[in-house]
Amino acid sequence: MERDKTELLYRDAPAYLEKNQFVIRAIVLKYTGSGLFTSSEVEDVIQHINECMLTGVLERMQSQYKPVCRLQTYFSKIVSNLCLDYGEKWTRRNVQEKKVDFTRAELATHETTSAEIALNEMYEQIEILLKLYGSKRPLIELLLKISLRLGITEDDVLRCHPDCDKKLLNKFLLYFKHDGARRMAKDAEMYGQLLPLVNELQGSNKSADALRKFIDTKFAEISEILNSTPINAALTRDTVKILLEKYYSESFQNHREKPYR
Repeated sequence: MERDKTELLYRDAPAYLEKNQFVIRAIVLKYTGSGLFTSSEVEDVIQHINECMLTGVLERMQSQYKPVCRLQTYFSKIVSNLCLDYGEKWTRRNVQEKKVDFTRAELATHETTSAEIALNEMYEQIEILLKLYGSKRPLIELLLKISLRLGITEDDVLRCHPDCDKKLLNKFLLYFKHDGARRMAKDAEMYGQLLPLVNELQGSNKSADALRKFIDTKFAEISEILNSTPINAALTRDTVKILLEKYYSESFQNHREKPYR
């Protein structure tokens, strides 16, 4: 069965896409339920995903897919990323046009507050929370960036451990510097590469599950803070990740303090 699907992908990619419309719809509906999209936008999102698939993504799948994981798992991960990218682009347009519409990203504040002001307030709250982490902040931010597949810099690692030897530093940068190559990496693969590096960096012996729970806790803490007064957002796990991606992006560096040493 799995072999038949793989053969269909290589033989007739559009036919493979057609047979997997149910997978696309299920994933879009999942994100609709989490608040990333409204029910009226489902068909638009599905159309966007299909257009992306037919204009390059399927070709990249044919050249990049390796049967180390199930093809449907690989395909589902790609669809999920396309959903998140679509939601992020919409949020960026919303900010640029200064529209007051928080239904998609669940960024609910006072009805007369513009999207741009609301985002600025949330960035300020994120910065306050990160300051409260004190000496743990560099490690937390390093792990958040890696988990979000944003890519890291040499400075991200050295802020955690100024005396980090060159060999360990190079391992971090090799695995996590280029976000494009790691964007599609499965969580298990990412944690498998990250765990020994973190343990070596800290001189600890954490398990992969403990590390995953630690990172998940930080996402939950940020979401909880922003969902409380005075912000009163309604962030889900998915939308808080989109928000953090924007927070760490170059487009919004002016909203943050310069990294401390």
